Amino acid sequence: MTTLDIAPPAETARRPGVSHTFWAMLARDARVVLRKQLFTFLSRVLVQPLLFMFVFSYVLPAAHLSPAAGSVSYSTIMIPGILATTMIYSGIMGVSVPLISQMSFPREIEDRLLAPIPLWALALQKITSGAVQALLAAICVFPVLYFTHAPGESPVLQVTSWPLFAAVVVSGALLSSCLGLLLGTIIDPTQFNLLFTVIMMPALMLGCVYYPWAALGNVPWLQVIVLFNPIVYLSEALRAVLTPVMPHMPQWAFMLALVGGTLATGLASIRFFRNAVSK
Repeated sequence: MTTLDIAPPAETARRPGVSHTFWAMLARDARVVLRKQLFTFLSRVLVQPLLFMFVFSYVLPAAHLSPAAGSVSYSTIMIPGILATTMIYSGIMGVSVPLISQMSFPREIEDRLLAPIPLWALALQKITSGAVQALLAAICVFPVLYFTHAPGESPVLQVTSWPLFAAVVVSGALLSSCLGLLLGTIIDPTQFNLLFTVIMMPALMLGCVYYPWAALGNVPWLQVIVLFNPIVYLSEALRAVLTPVMPHMPQWAFMLALVGGTLATGLASIRFFRNAVSK
Protein backbone atom coordinates (compact mmCIF):
# COMPACT_ATOMS: atom_id res chain seq x y z
CA MET A 1 0.00 0.00 0.00
CA THR A 2 1.50 3.31 -1.07
CA THR A 3 1.39 6.37 1.19
CA LEU A 4 0.56 9.54 -0.65
CA ASP A 5 1.99 12.88 0.51
CA ILE A 6 -0.76 15.44 0.30
CA ALA A 7 0.65 18.92 -0.33
CA PRO A 8 -1.10 21.89 1.26
CA PRO A 9 -3.25 24.00 -1.02
CA ALA A 10 -1.35 26.56 -3.06
CA GLU A 11 -3.24 29.39 -1.39
CA THR A 12 -2.13 28.22 2.06
CA ALA A 13 1.46 27.69 0.98
CA ARG A 14 1.70 31.17 -0.46
CA ARG A 15 -0.20 32.92 2.32
CA PRO A 16 1.85 35.93 3.40
CA GLY A 17 2.90 36.28 7.01
CA VAL A 18 2.17 39.14 9.35
CA SER A 19 5.55 40.80 8.71
CA HIS A 20 5.17 40.65 4.93
CA THR A 21 1.65 42.05 5.07
CA PHE A 22 2.70 44.78 7.50
CA TRP A 23 5.46 46.09 5.23
CA ALA A 24 3.34 45.72 2.10
CA MET A 25 0.60 47.89 3.63
CA LEU A 26 3.19 50.40 4.85
CA ALA A 27 4.72 50.59 1.37
CA ARG A 28 1.27 51.08 -0.11
CA ASP A 29 0.58 54.03 2.22
CA ALA A 30 3.95 55.54 1.31
CA ARG A 31 3.18 55.27 -2.41
CA VAL A 32 -0.19 56.95 -1.92
CA VAL A 33 1.39 59.87 -0.05
CA LEU A 34 4.39 60.32 -2.34
CA ARG A 35 2.58 59.83 -5.66
CA LYS A 36 -1.06 60.78 -5.34
CA GLN A 37 -1.00 63.13 -2.35
CA LEU A 38 2.45 64.71 -2.57
CA PHE A 39 1.16 68.24 -3.24
CA THR A 40 -1.35 67.96 -0.40
CA PHE A 41 1.33 66.60 1.95
CA LEU A 42 3.84 69.36 1.12
CA SER A 43 1.17 72.06 1.39
CA ARG A 44 0.11 70.79 4.81
CA VAL A 45 3.71 70.57 5.98
CA LEU A 46 5.24 73.75 4.56
CA VAL A 47 2.64 76.51 4.29
CA GLN A 48 1.87 77.16 7.96
CA PRO A 49 5.50 76.92 9.23
CA LEU A 50 6.67 79.15 6.38
CA LEU A 51 4.09 81.80 7.25
CA PHE A 52 4.95 81.69 10.96
CA MET A 53 8.68 81.98 10.30
CA PHE A 54 8.20 84.70 7.70
CA VAL A 55 6.15 86.85 10.06
CA PHE A 56 8.08 86.28 13.29
CA SER A 57 11.62 85.86 11.92
CA TYR A 58 11.54 88.23 8.95
CA VAL A 59 8.73 90.78 9.13
CA LEU A 60 8.92 91.60 12.86
CA PRO A 61 12.74 91.86 13.03
CA ALA A 62 12.76 93.94 9.84
CA ALA A 63 10.18 96.25 11.43
CA HIS A 64 12.23 96.29 14.67
CA LEU A 65 9.33 94.68 16.54
CA SER A 66 10.95 91.35 17.36
CA PRO A 67 10.17 90.23 20.94
CA ALA A 68 13.46 88.34 21.23
CA ALA A 69 15.61 89.49 24.10
CA GLY A 70 19.32 90.19 24.05
CA SER A 71 21.47 88.67 21.33
CA VAL A 72 19.25 85.62 20.76
CA SER A 73 17.35 85.87 17.48
CA TYR A 74 13.68 85.00 17.45
CA SER A 75 14.33 82.36 14.79
CA THR A 76 16.52 80.56 17.34
CA ILE A 77 13.63 80.57 19.79
CA MET A 78 11.00 79.46 17.28
CA ILE A 79 12.67 76.74 15.20
CA PRO A 80 12.39 73.96 17.84
CA GLY A 81 8.76 74.83 18.54
CA ILE A 82 7.72 75.10 14.88
CA LEU A 83 9.54 71.84 14.14
CA ALA A 84 7.71 70.15 17.01
CA THR A 85 4.36 71.52 15.87
CA THR A 86 4.95 70.34 12.31
CA MET A 87 5.78 66.81 13.47
CA ILE A 88 2.79 66.58 15.82
CA TYR A 89 0.42 68.02 13.24
CA SER A 90 1.69 65.78 10.43
CA GLY A 91 1.58 62.63 12.52
CA ILE A 92 -1.94 63.33 13.74
CA MET A 93 -3.29 64.25 10.31
CA GLY A 94 -1.42 61.43 8.57
CA VAL A 95 -3.29 58.86 10.68
CA SER A 96 -6.59 60.45 11.71
CA VAL A 97 -7.74 61.79 8.32
CA PRO A 98 -7.38 58.51 6.36
CA LEU A 99 -8.77 56.54 9.32
CA ILE A 100 -11.87 58.71 9.68
CA SER A 101 -12.42 58.44 5.92
CA GLN A 102 -12.10 54.65 6.07
CA MET A 103 -14.41 54.41 9.08
CA SER A 104 -17.13 56.45 7.39
CA PHE A 105 -19.60 55.07 4.86
CA PRO A 106 -19.01 52.81 2.96
CA ARG A 107 -16.51 51.60 5.62
CA GLU A 108 -13.42 51.06 3.51
CA ILE A 109 -11.72 49.85 6.67
CA GLU A 110 -13.41 46.50 6.03
CA ASP A 111 -10.97 45.91 3.16
CA ARG A 112 -8.02 46.32 5.50
CA LEU A 113 -9.60 43.95 8.02
CA LEU A 114 -9.57 41.19 5.39
CA ALA A 115 -5.76 41.22 5.30
CA PRO A 116 -4.03 38.27 7.03
CA ILE A 117 -2.91 40.41 9.95
CA PRO A 118 -4.25 40.81 13.51
CA LEU A 119 -5.98 44.01 14.54
CA TRP A 120 -3.14 45.12 16.80
CA ALA A 121 -0.69 44.79 13.90
CA LEU A 122 -3.01 46.79 11.63
CA ALA A 123 -3.12 49.53 14.25
CA LEU A 124 0.66 49.38 14.60
CA GLN A 125 1.00 49.74 10.83
CA LYS A 126 -1.06 52.92 10.91
CA ILE A 127 1.07 54.26 13.77
CA THR A 128 4.25 53.50 11.83
CA SER A 129 2.88 55.13 8.68
CA GLY A 130 2.00 58.30 10.61
CA ALA A 131 5.43 58.36 12.29
CA VAL A 132 7.16 58.12 8.91
CA GLN A 133 5.09 61.05 7.65
CA ALA A 134 6.03 63.06 10.74
CA LEU A 135 9.73 62.37 10.10
CA LEU A 136 9.39 63.30 6.42
CA ALA A 137 7.63 66.50 7.46
CA ALA A 138 10.53 67.41 9.75
CA ILE A 139 13.04 66.78 6.97
CA CYS A 140 11.06 68.88 4.48
CA VAL A 141 10.35 71.81 6.78
CA PHE A 142 13.75 72.19 8.43
CA PRO A 143 15.46 73.98 5.49
CA VAL A 144 12.48 76.36 5.26
CA LEU A 145 12.78 77.19 8.96
CA TYR A 146 16.54 77.59 8.84
CA PHE A 147 16.73 79.95 5.86
CA THR A 148 13.62 82.09 6.50
CA HIS A 149 14.80 85.03 8.57
CA ALA A 150 15.66 88.69 8.33
CA PRO A 151 19.26 89.79 7.64
CA GLY A 152 21.34 89.38 10.75
CA GLU A 153 18.68 87.22 12.42
CA SER A 154 20.01 83.78 11.47
CA PRO A 155 19.30 81.01 13.99
CA VAL A 156 22.04 79.59 16.17
CA LEU A 157 21.63 75.82 16.21
CA GLN A 158 23.91 73.21 17.73
CA VAL A 159 23.14 69.53 18.16
CA THR A 160 24.36 68.76 21.66
CA SER A 161 23.95 64.97 21.35
CA TRP A 162 23.10 63.07 18.17
CA PRO A 163 21.81 59.96 20.02
CA LEU A 164 19.55 62.17 22.14
CA PHE A 165 18.44 64.06 19.04
CA ALA A 166 17.53 60.78 17.30
CA ALA A 167 15.66 59.55 20.39
CA VAL A 168 13.70 62.81 20.64
CA VAL A 169 12.75 62.88 16.96
CA VAL A 170 11.72 59.22 16.80
CA SER A 171 9.74 59.31 20.04
CA GLY A 172 8.08 62.57 18.99
CA ALA A 173 7.08 61.08 15.63
CA LEU A 174 5.65 57.98 17.28
CA LEU A 175 3.79 60.05 19.86
CA SER A 176 2.18 62.16 17.12
CA SER A 177 0.99 59.11 15.17
CA CYS A 178 -0.35 57.45 18.33
CA LEU A 179 -2.31 60.62 19.05
CA GLY A 180 -3.60 60.53 15.47
CA LEU A 181 -4.85 56.97 15.86
CA LEU A 182 -6.46 57.79 19.20
CA LEU A 183 -8.21 60.91 17.93
CA GLY A 184 -9.25 59.17 14.72
CA THR A 185 -11.09 56.49 16.67
CA ILE A 186 -12.77 58.59 19.36
CA ILE A 187 -13.86 61.62 17.30
CA ASP A 188 -17.17 61.43 15.49
CA PRO A 189 -16.50 61.91 11.75
CA THR A 190 -19.27 64.50 11.58
CA GLN A 191 -17.49 66.53 14.29
CA PHE A 192 -14.02 66.31 12.76
CA ASN A 193 -13.75 70.11 12.53
CA LEU A 194 -13.54 70.13 16.34
CA LEU A 195 -10.08 68.59 16.00
CA PHE A 196 -8.82 71.95 14.76
CA THR A 197 -10.91 74.43 16.71
CA VAL A 198 -10.97 72.72 20.09
CA ILE A 199 -7.76 70.66 20.13
CA MET A 200 -5.12 71.68 17.58
CA MET A 201 -5.35 75.48 17.81
CA PRO A 202 -5.16 75.71 21.64
CA ALA A 203 -2.38 73.12 21.63
CA LEU A 204 -0.44 75.19 19.10
CA MET A 205 -0.84 78.49 20.96
CA LEU A 206 0.02 76.95 24.35
CA GLY A 207 2.70 74.53 23.15
CA CYS A 208 5.73 76.66 24.08
CA VAL A 209 6.34 77.21 20.38
CA TYR A 210 7.01 80.96 20.52
CA TYR A 211 8.63 80.96 23.95
CA PRO A 212 10.45 78.48 26.21
CA TRP A 213 8.54 76.80 29.01
CA ALA A 214 10.74 78.51 31.60
CA ALA A 215 9.43 81.90 30.39
CA LEU A 216 6.05 81.02 31.91
CA GLY A 217 7.56 81.17 35.40
CA ASN A 218 5.81 84.49 35.99
CA VAL A 219 2.48 82.79 35.29
CA PRO A 220 2.79 79.65 37.45
CA TRP A 221 -0.78 78.42 36.97
CA LEU A 222 -0.36 78.49 33.18
CA GLN A 223 3.07 76.86 33.44
CA VAL A 224 1.39 73.90 35.15
CA ILE A 225 -1.61 73.68 32.82
CA VAL A 226 0.48 73.52 29.63
CA LEU A 227 2.18 70.38 30.96
CA PHE A 228 -0.87 68.48 29.65
CA ASN A 229 0.06 69.55 26.12
CA PRO A 230 2.34 67.03 24.30
CA ILE A 231 3.68 69.77 22.01
CA VAL A 232 5.32 71.37 25.06
CA TYR A 233 7.54 68.35 25.71
CA LEU A 234 8.61 67.93 22.08
CA SER A 235 9.29 71.66 21.78
CA GLU A 236 11.38 71.64 24.94
CA ALA A 237 13.19 68.46 23.90
CA LEU A 238 14.14 69.93 20.52
CA ARG A 239 15.09 73.18 22.23
CA ALA A 240 17.43 71.22 24.50
CA VAL A 241 19.19 69.38 21.66
CA LEU A 242 19.18 72.17 19.04
CA THR A 243 19.43 75.43 20.99
CA PRO A 244 21.25 74.74 24.27
CA VAL A 245 21.68 78.49 24.80
CA MET A 246 17.96 78.70 25.54
CA PRO A 247 16.43 77.60 28.86
CA HIS A 248 14.63 74.29 28.64
CA MET A 249 13.14 71.44 30.67
CA PRO A 250 15.43 68.86 32.29
CA GLN A 251 16.22 65.94 30.01
CA TRP A 252 14.61 63.38 32.31
CA ALA A 253 11.34 65.33 32.27
CA PHE A 254 10.81 65.61 28.52
CA MET A 255 12.11 62.10 27.78
CA LEU A 256 9.83 60.61 30.43
CA ALA A 257 6.89 62.47 28.91
CA LEU A 258 7.75 61.53 25.31
CA VAL A 259 8.52 57.85 25.89
CA GLY A 260 5.88 57.30 28.57
CA GLY A 261 3.31 59.28 26.61
CA THR A 262 4.02 57.25 23.48
CA LEU A 263 3.55 53.95 25.31
CA ALA A 264 0.40 55.04 27.14
CA THR A 265 -1.17 56.69 24.09
CA GLY A 266 -0.16 53.79 21.86
CA LEU A 267 -1.82 51.19 24.07
CA ALA A 268 -4.95 53.31 24.45
CA SER A 269 -5.17 54.01 20.72
CA ILE A 270 -4.83 50.32 19.82
CA ARG A 271 -7.59 49.45 22.30
CA PHE A 272 -9.94 52.11 20.95
CA PHE A 273 -9.10 51.11 17.38
CA ARG A 274 -10.02 47.48 18.06
CA ASN A 275 -13.30 48.55 19.61
CA ALA A 276 -14.11 50.91 16.74
CA VAL A 277 -13.48 48.47 13.90
CA SER A 278 -15.30 45.65 15.70
CA LYS A 279 -18.64 47.49 15.70
